[in-house]
Amino acid sequence: MINFNTKILFLSIIFLLELVLAKSNGWITNNVEVHIINALPPNSKPLALHCQSRDDDLGNKTIPTHDEFDIYFNEKFFGGTLFFCHFWWNSKTIVFDVYNNHVSKSCGVKDIVTDECYWRVQEDGFYFNGHRDPIDRYVKKYDW
Repeated sequence: MINFNTKILFLSIIFLLELVLAKSNGWITNNVEVHIINALPPNSKPLALHCQSRDDDLGNKTIPTHDEFDIYFNEKFFGGTLFFCHFWWNSKTIVFDVYNNHVSKSCGVKDIVTDECYWRVQEDGFYFNGHRDPIDRYVKKYDW
């Protein structure tokens, strides 16, 4: 006959395994969408970028004017999720975090399990908003 402590230990192990499986499938942490919108002048060179996190290197991308590049991921269970991008346009270049713990606090809620963040790249710099709202609601965060 199995004693009470052994039953508790067994159930605790099963619970922890379920928790790990749920986390790995994105059921516990939020889904995150980071949208990078190319709002540079028409007929200008496309925006080039390279985004990555500690776990994912998304490679070099080119975004035509009035198009966007989207990044989808799940936050880490204990926080610390970070995505950064290196941007190039004409002779200008900049590197910054498009998502980290600080940025996440300003992102919007898309639905019950998904947060969304929007970066708008313009000729004079980088603007941020928690939702895809009208242009006047974006806040400038970085100059080129």
